[in-house]
Amino acid sequence: MRKVLFLCIIILSQGCQKEKISISENASDIFYVENADASMRVLVKGNTMSNTFILVIHGGPGVSSYFYDTKYISQNLGDKFAMVYWDQRNAGASQGTNNGDDLHLDQMVEDLKKVIEVLKYRYGQDMSLFLLGHSFGGLIAADFITRPGYQSMITGLINVDGSHNYPLNDTLTRQALLTEGNYQVSQKRNINNWMPIISYCKSHKGNFSLEESMQLENYATEAENYVDSINHINMVTQVLKYTITDKYPLTAILSNLLFSEDSNFNKELAVKQFSSSLGIVTVPVLVLWGKYDFTCPLALGEDFYTHINSSEKKIAISLQSGHNMILQDKKFFCEEVSNFVLKYR
Repeated sequence: MRKVLFLCIIILSQGCQKEKISISENASDIFYVENADASMRVLVKGNTMSNTFILVIHGGPGVSSYFYDTKYISQNLGDKFAMVYWDQRNAGASQGTNNGDDLHLDQMVEDLKKVIEVLKYRYGQDMSLFLLGHSFGGLIAADFITRPGYQSMITGLINVDGSHNYPLNDTLTRQALLTEGNYQVSQKRNINNWMPIISYCKSHKGNFSLEESMQLENYATEAENYVDSINHINMVTQVLKYTITDKYPLTAILSNLLFSEDSNFNKELAVKQFSSSLGIVTVPVLVLWGKYDFTCPLALGEDFYTHINSSEKKIAISLQSGHNMILQDKKFFCEEVSNFVLKYR
């Protein structure tokens, strides 16, 4: 009887323990943020003692923050700062109702706001918090930071090959593919691969439909394989490399990705632009871009840089990366991010 009573006491005491919040140089806290029928996975990893947090807003829609949590980033950013990996609704290991029909950018921005509020509740209201948006994550960050009062919640913004203006993005992708394609052909490099891309861009000149926009994006991804100056990364090999060691929930990741490819959501995104409202941005901003990014061309980064009203801003260009600088030029990426955060935290 005493053994049973003792066991019950242990079970009850464990059930009443608070969720783990680690203040250390090597934290690894996983928790879920609940908002509007979604339960979104958040991993806080690295040096939480620094009181400086970098919140990664991953690409997509529907990809995962798992792909950004690399050993190199842990060793070169996580040693100094706390890295926050948030799986957006219908992405990665996030749970809840699969709401592909109800996905909206407004909801994702409110999700981000909720994640920030939870982070500050857990680790302290006085934290230095930087947003790091990549690709589609750049659109979420642009929407968030241009809403009245929202940028007061963060210390600074890091835009890594992010898209803040989808209509402009399509136009610039077409032009970048034509420019680089014609140059490569003139140098007699990968002619057979470039000619279909050039032909498509010449015959599709503007007012792009969703299907045309998606085809341009596909060609943008493909084109990186035909530029020798890029540090080529095999994404399949990269994913498989960490799938076992980091225990990727592949079933959940793939399932969420399929739901997030909902056409209605993509139609909404296709007309979104924040160039006209970026003048409200005054926090420190770092713009990082790959010279050979055709998915979100360099001119898009320059448009973002030009329109923000921050007195403290910098644009830095990787000469060996396309759309995935975090993997293709990881030393450059980590050094630029580290220097920026150390300066403004």
